[in-house]
Amino acid sequence: MTHAAKVRTVVAGAALISLALSGCSALQIRTAERDSGPVRVAVQKKAGENPTTAPPDDGIPEGMKEVSVNLGAECPVDVSVAMTDDWTQGSASDDFHSFSRGTSVADSDTILITCSKGYDESPQSIVDAKKKYTFAEPDSSVLSQRTGSLAAGSYWSYQGVLGPTEIFAINQEPTVMYGTRIGYQTNGRLVDIGVEMRALETDADAAEEFKQMLPTVTIDGEKVPAPRFK
Repeated sequence: MTHAAKVRTVVAGAALISLALSGCSALQIRTAERDSGPVRVAVQKKAGENPTTAPPDDGIPEGMKEVSVNLGAECPVDVSVAMTDDWTQGSASDDFHSFSRGTSVADSDTILITCSKGYDESPQSIVDAKKKYTFAEPDSSVLSQRTGSLAAGSYWSYQGVLGPTEIFAINQEPTVMYGTRIGYQTNGRLVDIGVEMRALETDADAAEEFKQMLPTVTIDGEKVPAPRFK
């Protein structure tokens, strides 16, 4: 083979290697040529320039913000939940906070965060009583639920439908309700804490939003586990 033919062969081989590697920029492939010696290829799994950092996961769904309330001297507990900006705080006292959304008082979506003195024997007995009486009417149903322990108490989280005959049903119509009841020990007191989210069963968007909100509920900074929704 003549010298010119050898040169053409080397150049053609280098061009083929370059073409084969052109789609591999994700691996940061680099080539280097020397006056004497073969083509050298270096492969790096991570780029050396412009590293990116994922934003911290604070557990708050996109488009929502954390809203915190303190339940007062008789119930010194901080409760927080994520909400969108279209919720309006209404009636409030130390141990009762309400939020609503909608144009009609009769059928507005509602969130209630409450605390009252517990008269049962233990945090678990408070939870057991709420499970027994919250969806009490025959036309009501619990779709999904979860119970367990917290650092200072017990919880029951649920997804359900209140029948029209339930006292807390909106406008005497089937009402979805998502929430949690907590029996809690604080400053030597036993208290009953509730977070309830209600909307008409026909409002599918509100129900989907509640599925995002309920897992964000915290008690004194501790997350309250949510059920597996249906």
